[in-house]
Amino acid sequence: MFLYYLTSFVNGFMNSVNKMTNVKAGQCFGAAKGSLINYVEATLLSLALVCMTSSPSELAPAHVFSVPAWVYLGAVCGLVAMVLIIVGTLHTHVLVSSILALVGNLGMALVLDYVFYGTFSLLRAAGILLILLGMTWVEKEKHAP
Repeated sequence: MFLYYLTSFVNGFMNSVNKMTNVKAGQCFGAAKGSLINYVEATLLSLALVCMTSSPSELAPAHVFSVPAWVYLGAVCGLVAMVLIIVGTLHTHVLVSSILALVGNLGMALVLDYVFYGTFSLLRAAGILLILLGMTWVEKEKHAP
């Protein structure tokens, strides 16, 4: 179990590095081109990973087109998220942007847990609200005279 927690923690660390790298790319090239650079690189790395870990036949058009359409929603959501991260972080601080992304992530996780598993926790919803309230409080303190 510890390994999975550690993996999630490292994922958060990598997301922050990814965010700043993409924000800097967005500053240099614009949000759309910055996202394109990210996705081209990710595509090439994914192709290399598929070639190293599985059968190259999985890249055949017949196999690619046999994948259910809903699977490709992940790429669409990822692209939209990348553009929003670049635009949002360019106009806020990294910490604020990360906290808001976390709140959005946790909120959607709460909804998806309910939709797919039928579970809902008022305590978890209150925790998300407390994170948002804490961030709002810190931001107000920064701008207080």
